[in-house]
Amino acid sequence: MKMGEDVRISPHAVIVRPELVVMGNHIAIDAFVVITTALELGDYVHIATHCSIIGGAKAKLVMKDFSGFAAGCRIACASDDYKGNGMINPTIPEEFLAVTYSTVIMEKFATLGTNVVVHPGVTVGEGAVVGSCSLVTRDLDPWGIYVGVPAKRVGDRRKDKILEYAEILKQRGVRYEQSGGG
Repeated sequence: MKMGEDVRISPHAVIVRPELVVMGNHIAIDAFVVITTALELGDYVHIATHCSIIGGAKAKLVMKDFSGFAAGCRIACASDDYKGNGMINPTIPEEFLAVTYSTVIMEKFATLGTNVVVHPGVTVGEGAVVGSCSLVTRDLDPWGIYVGVPAKRVGDRRKDKILEYAEILKQRGVRYEQSGGG
């Protein structure tokens, strides 16, 4: 595992393949997080309690600067073929499986609310936010507010102030301060 400065990982988090993990600076991974994929984290990234990031060694999650997950998010970076082209079960030898491996990308400033589910291969655009209990099955455009099953755009975010604050933080080299409920 490669880590930058100010990286805090709860002793109750599980990272199955630490050799596939690269982390920037100012990272917090809370208790009861389970990560089974390759992982690439930028700066100022937070993964809240009870999140799961699954898909195995051939799948990957990329979270760019200032992105985050609220509690209970489920990120699937791989999926079985449910049509019967292979068996479904991670204990089955690979030759009998039909799994699609992918990369899920959280662009800068993208954030998921509590209990959001993201399907394989999705890119959450820069600054996009997804409301609690939503289902993300396709790429999301930048700076949108999304909610629902499946997630639909219901509004726009103001990016000027967010980008201004991010620049100030980077210039100051401010350490991550946990202010919320994670």
